[in-house]
Amino acid sequence: MAKIEGLDKVIAALRKKAAAMVKDVDVSCVVGYTASYAIFVHENIDLHPPGMRLAGVTRSSGKGAYWDPQGRAQPKFLEGPFRRNKLIYTAIVRKALLAGRTMSQALLLAGLQLQRDSMLLCPVDTGNLKASAFTRLETADGRQL
Repeated sequence: MAKIEGLDKVIAALRKKAAAMVKDVDVSCVVGYTASYAIFVHENIDLHPPGMRLAGVTRSSGKGAYWDPQGRAQPKFLEGPFRRNKLIYTAIVRKALLAGRTMSQALLLAGLQLQRDSMLLCPVDTGNLKASAFTRLETADGRQL
């Protein structure tokens, strides 16, 4: 019987690749804001119906207006873009995977796009809330990558 040389190396490489793929599937992409008041501003819709009664009103600090005078800023600035654009984020993941990226890389690309979309709707006073935006990968047990 003929012997195939180097087969052990090929099998070992395939096993290593399979193990890496299993790890990659258990990864989540988290997008959020770390400012202490981020959740308050995000959920403001229930506090001041319809959530934007001060839209365009100049702040007492003199630093801009409440929400955004151009009408872009809004409550649910993170949730809204996700709901409206989920097909776009899915397409980003699909395109990245077809281009040979890993699932982690594909999810990170979609997460970064969601972060950018939400930052456009994020209210600005001092810029602290917008500057606190983050996108990161986490394992199934919550460890950051």
